[in-house]
Amino acid sequence: MNERVTAIRARKAKRWGVAMAIALAGSVVATSNTQAATEAKSGAPKSGGTITVAIDATVGGHCFQNALAGGGLGTSRSIFEQLFERTRSGKFVGYLAESATPSADNLVWTIKLRPGIKYSNGEPFNAANVKLNLDVGRGDSPSATYLGTGVAVNANISIVEVIDDITLKVTLNKADANLPALIYRAGRYVMRASAQINSPTTCPTNPIGTGPFMMQSYNPDQLVVVRNPNYWRKDGKGRQLPYLDGITFINVKEASQRAAAVRTGTVDVAFFTQGDATFTNDLFKRKSVVTGYKSTPTAWGQWVPNVGKAGSPFKFKNCRLAAAHAMDWNAYNKVRLKGTGDYSGSIVGKSNPMFTLEGAPKYDLAKAREFLTACNTDLGAAAPMKLTLYADTSSQSLNNTKFIQASMEKAGIQFNNIFQAESTPLIGKIYAAGGNAFDFAEGTPAEGASPAYVVPFAMSNAFPAGSTNPIVPKFKAAGLLGRFGIILALGNHGDTKVDDLVYAAQAETNPAAAKTKWKAVTAYLQSEGYVIPAVHGGFKEFVNNKSKLGGVGTLKMPSGDLADIVETKGFEYTGIWKK
Repeated sequence: MNERVTAIRARKAKRWGVAMAIALAGSVVATSNTQAATEAKSGAPKSGGTITVAIDATVGGHCFQNALAGGGLGTSRSIFEQLFERTRSGKFVGYLAESATPSADNLVWTIKLRPGIKYSNGEPFNAANVKLNLDVGRGDSPSATYLGTGVAVNANISIVEVIDDITLKVTLNKADANLPALIYRAGRYVMRASAQINSPTTCPTNPIGTGPFMMQSYNPDQLVVVRNPNYWRKDGKGRQLPYLDGITFINVKEASQRAAAVRTGTVDVAFFTQGDATFTNDLFKRKSVVTGYKSTPTAWGQWVPNVGKAGSPFKFKNCRLAAAHAMDWNAYNKVRLKGTGDYSGSIVGKSNPMFTLEGAPKYDLAKAREFLTACNTDLGAAAPMKLTLYADTSSQSLNNTKFIQASMEKAGIQFNNIFQAESTPLIGKIYAAGGNAFDFAEGTPAEGASPAYVVPFAMSNAFPAGSTNPIVPKFKAAGLLGRFGIILALGNHGDTKVDDLVYAAQAETNPAAAKTKWKAVTAYLQSEGYVIPAVHGGFKEFVNNKSKLGGVGTLKMPSGDLADIVETKGFEYTGIWKK
């Protein structure tokens, strides 16, 4: 099978250079909105065949310290799976885990795994392996290189214990009713084989997962995966999954080039983000050529002013509110996103229990100028207020950022030159060991109808005073607590009132009372300007009709639920086949 896959892929590779040169020469312009096409009935699934997918970013690596986004995350997720997944309706359900049961006070969770699962290298997936994944992810690591953002996200996990081969007990420092949603972590808390984890030098380049595919070759611009012979899942009629023999993921940075490639059939599938609306709107109109799919609105945009950055004007509330009132997100949605985004006015969407408009800043140039005057007084000799924005290397991202800058300049806010770099190093600078390197963290995604993946980006400290987490003395002894004490180090505001509000909401066992407490968290964050509401969006993928792919968005999870057709990770390729 591998020889045939390699031969097919070699022929595709030879065609790639010439075909891409031709396909990417054209440009496309969209002027209106359309609805996504739906999957037509396409007969019974068939096994075999390979496809090529164009993504929007490099794949920076496959280990704990590698923070992937967009299409890069989706490529890695073809190899890996998680304990929990998010359904199309926003619920969090077991995947590799069969169930997760909290104690009455939500301080202790019992996680039961699905039995009989193996990694692609034949290694058993069991409670001991999951404990290793959870412990390394929260900082109890065999290698200092593994200390990434997961340390702060998982700081509330104090102890992970193996009960038997398929059962674990997770004890928290503070009660949390949303642990499965937190462990989901926007598709990033994947389970890795012990063989991968125990080799720190090769962990980023040697992904070994339980997923439907396994790596054949990898570099940051191209990942080739082939069918995992040990894959544990079958479809509803008992047919072995996945159906495809393999997938080649290729980084095509420019949205215009990805659009041209899928339109001409140079690639079978292309992945797009919300900011690529100029090209996705055009593709949605070309129904005879491509079929488009879009996610439900699950990624809520937020801007986090970096209060703790040295020299940042955002240490002053007046400066934060000047920026918050200066940005016209409705205009941004209309002009840059062609009306495809969703601006709720809050830092989350309406399906989230945190949703409230209380304290939320609205676009108001007069107010922005008033706050800017007060801001410059606060700054004293450091006035006037001056900011630096950043953008990805794609022209679309740069133009989106320029629009934001121009909007704020109308209020009198001044700017340095835009910092532009490829997405992988940008993410590295945002989640740097010494804290976010930029004035803002832009577009931070808060996913799903749960507070779990919102609050880690907003709290002041991963480890509150009096934390019983045994990792704390280890970090102190190693001189690392300062590095990870500030949770994710995006806003670095140091305001412990945020933490107190969050802990009170997490510990509330009454759903109605919890919702009231979560709204209080949002109201405080918005009124203080610690988190600024932005446009909410999602992701889109297009399939060339001549590729004749079936099964898009139709395979049910082990729980019986459907996943979103297009998630942060893109398509669920497990159930896709070539007709």
